[in-house]
Amino acid sequence: MNDTNNIYEFLNEMDFDINDYEKQDLTDIEKKHLKNIIKNNLKNNKAKKYKIKQFGGIAAALVLTIGIFSQTSFGREVYASTQSMISEISYSIGRALGVERDVEIYSNVVNKVIEDKGVEVKLTDVIIDKDELIICTVVNTNRPVEGFRLDYNIFINGKKIRVWGGTGSCGKVDDSKTIFTQIDYIVVKDIDTKESLDIKIAFNELNYFTTQNDNIVEGKVKGKWIFEFTADGSELMKDTHVLPLDYSFQIANQTYSLEAFRYNPVNQKIEGSVEGEFKSFYQIDLRGYDNLGNEINFYLSRKSNEDLVFKYENFYKDFSDEITSITLTPYAAKLPEESGRMSNDYEQVGETFTIFLNK
Repeated sequence: MNDTNNIYEFLNEMDFDINDYEKQDLTDIEKKHLKNIIKNNLKNNKAKKYKIKQFGGIAAALVLTIGIFSQTSFGREVYASTQSMISEISYSIGRALGVERDVEIYSNVVNKVIEDKGVEVKLTDVIIDKDELIICTVVNTNRPVEGFRLDYNIFINGKKIRVWGGTGSCGKVDDSKTIFTQIDYIVVKDIDTKESLDIKIAFNELNYFTTQNDNIVEGKVKGKWIFEFTADGSELMKDTHVLPLDYSFQIANQTYSLEAFRYNPVNQKIEGSVEGEFKSFYQIDLRGYDNLGNEINFYLSRKSNEDLVFKYENFYKDFSDEITSITLTPYAAKLPEESGRMSNDYEQVGETFTIFLNK
């Protein structure tokens, strides 16, 4: 999957108690000193831009300042003020998703920063879609890393829920290797998208890795980064369309059935099921074009006997509102049975088909 550094399943069953974060006020001298620090960072640090996840130079300097000073006594004292500055930084979920259209009307804004064990997590906003929570975070690992993931528990209306799986991606903010933006697609079945929900996301562990002398070194930080908020998905449901499909193709001894195309301004998915004896893993793409001549690709996001989901990849551009039909062909490449690099040797595994949209 393009522009994706981390793809992982979320299976964690730990419970947590909530500890309130205690704010501290700054003296005028401390505020002036902090302002000078940030100004110097602005001069000496240039933010690195990424295709999907971009962060402005001011934001990068502010967050970098936190990373440097949170490990010192002065840093711990001034953290409350720095947190306040970060809370004012505009970083929308649409921007993190790489979506050009305005999807803010569907997002539930949180914009809260929590620091624990030297790691800062900012939950910017959340979108509720059918069977899925999409959450956007900004993370300061406060140590150079090359990749990471956050483990968590989720509670809805006071009840801990089962997480069925998920995918995620993160992007660097600058060259510090400490500041990242992250999008997580969390699979949660039977979400009520019509009513307001009380949601708690309890991040509990940061797992990270770095490379030293060609060796991968892993580490973890246990902490409590707990966010509670109210959200609903009613607006997105109003703009969601579902088209029935009747198409199937075979790979080895398995039959892949495509049963519905579900699309809205945030998510575009082809859903179905798979049956038959499992023997090998395959990466599967549905490739083609729309009626406007734009290249289209749906990648395999989830697969089980009950759940088959292909997601639209907006690597090329947004799924245009002007599209009236898409024509796709399934391609597959066998994944290595042992660790190793994929060959990317894709072969066509089914006939071309066309989906006509409701317009």
